[in-house]
Amino acid sequence: MPRPSRALLALPILLAACGCSGRRQGREYMPLAVGNRWDYRITTGKGRRATRRLEILGKSSQRVFKASDGGDPALLGWEDGFFSFQHAGRRIYMLMLPAVPGSSWWTVTPEGARVWCRVQGGRKVTVPAGTFSCVEVLMEPSGGRTEIRHWFARGVGWVRYSYGPRGGSPWMVRELTGYEVKPSEPE
Repeated sequence: MPRPSRALLALPILLAACGCSGRRQGREYMPLAVGNRWDYRITTGKGRRATRRLEILGKSSQRVFKASDGGDPALLGWEDGFFSFQHAGRRIYMLMLPAVPGSSWWTVTPEGARVWCRVQGGRKVTVPAGTFSCVEVLMEPSGGRTEIRHWFARGVGWVRYSYGPRGGSPWMVRELTGYEVKPSEPE
């Protein structure tokens, strides 16, 4: 029987070093457990304000959770190496794991637009709920002049969201005002 090459023997070590050893790594960026909730303040560019609660109500499958986003049904999940948010039957891949700066992928918005996504790296973000060290995800719809940004904090989840013209003032911002979270449920 032939002996495996050193390169083949080193592959598991290399995969572990780059974060590819398991898709669970990084799930603390959006802890999914029944009962977790996040409260947000939404501000439009015109200064209008509203509140919204994102709450996990139950499990749909081993890795997907039923949720309510301001009363609208949604599904949140850690599948295929991504955190995804599904609303109105369409899933958007919001964060790739592991959350390594420079990582990128394509997704499609609930409206059907193709979007190029890229992990920007660590950022300090201050919202009404406090100041958090976050990983930032920049989403740029193809052919458009807009950008979408999401910030996720370890152990907390989705901290901030903004949508607006590239390089300009956002038309809409969603900021965390309070939260109650437990760590992600085991599989």
